[in-house]
Amino acid sequence: MRSYYAHLANASPHSTLKNFSPSIFRSSAIFPVISLPGISARLLFMGYWMLKSHVQEIAAQISLRSSEGELLYRTSLHIREAKTYRIELIDQLIAIGIPLDQPFIGSLEVEFFSTRHLVFPYPAVAINYYGSAFSTVVHSAQRVYNNFEDMRNNSHSHVPEAGFNIYADEDHEPFISIINGPEALHQAPLLMEFYNSKNEKLTHEISYPTLQAYQTCLIYPSREVELQKFLDGQPGTAKITCKVSWIFPRLLVGNIQRSLPAMTITHTYYDCSKATLESDYWRPAEPQWLPATLMIPLTLQRNLFTKAYFYPIYPPNTLIIDLEIYNQEGRLLGKKDQCLALHSPQSGYQFLSFKDICKKLALDTEQNLAARLIARTEDGSRIPARIKLGLDLGVEGQQMPCNICT
Repeated sequence: MRSYYAHLANASPHSTLKNFSPSIFRSSAIFPVISLPGISARLLFMGYWMLKSHVQEIAAQISLRSSEGELLYRTSLHIREAKTYRIELIDQLIAIGIPLDQPFIGSLEVEFFSTRHLVFPYPAVAINYYGSAFSTVVHSAQRVYNNFEDMRNNSHSHVPEAGFNIYADEDHEPFISIINGPEALHQAPLLMEFYNSKNEKLTHEISYPTLQAYQTCLIYPSREVELQKFLDGQPGTAKITCKVSWIFPRLLVGNIQRSLPAMTITHTYYDCSKATLESDYWRPAEPQWLPATLMIPLTLQRNLFTKAYFYPIYPPNTLIIDLEIYNQEGRLLGKKDQCLALHSPQSGYQFLSFKDICKKLALDTEQNLAARLIARTEDGSRIPARIKLGLDLGVEGQQMPCNICT
């Protein structure tokens, strides 16, 4: 992990002149892919470089690998238009003669090359798992580093990956995916820490004697520990500490519903609960500015719900969350101060139910609404630079909600 200020400096248009950062000619993403009865996957992206960076041509290389890391198929693609592109796992499997009724687990990597500066080493690529009963999507997660400097700049500190919801019952189970980089790794431990709605903690460790180059691992925690009993019918969360080589450790995670079948996916985020450097906090805000705020859409009609989950991952601090509710015309309908207090790291796993809050404010939930979350401190102390939350939108008593990383 690098500090948020370092991330902003790298994204600045003046960073090349100021820090002599090298130009980026390769941008890549790698995802775990699954082909099972009722479930397939595809990569989606747009030729946005033509619009944002005025790059006229991009060469893309697509590599399909087995779960053991063996290269099975490689093809290329020339991108010359600012249109949408789709890479179907099914097409890759057909090209190498793997029957579509045969289960497949592996990885799909897409690499973009240019003679012009691409600005970011991580592209705006999304993976879409889909079937007749569902569709779920998340943007870039893991990527193989370009060089030593790239790896060093993104590895200032090593922290667990966290910030997602898990479900475990007779019909649902969570999964965690890990892809190793291009170098084999010996003695690779994996530590999983689970938290339930009572803020109890359950720990389990797995050790891999060897992780092969580009090996894909799918871990099903409820098959390792009594997660169903631990969660007791409520959502939970987890922290994952893993060791991988030459690859950015942002993990693709999610939950599976066996009966449909269906999946929901998201990606992990940094556990910042032990981050105490000056760069881990915002500078004091100007009086006319809010230190941290987020606007989110609400779906509350009929039996729909929207919830915001806060995870035990924030730097040490006491955060107060205020809430404002707006209609689709932008008119303030109601507000609730101090609807949540987060005493990090003691508070643990908490959530806001927007339907319950709107009912207490006597607001009509059959209309289109939006919520403005405002984070502040009571004593004017520093606000963490990273405040990650999970946004759940779903249907009461049916299937799984989507857990959106925000």
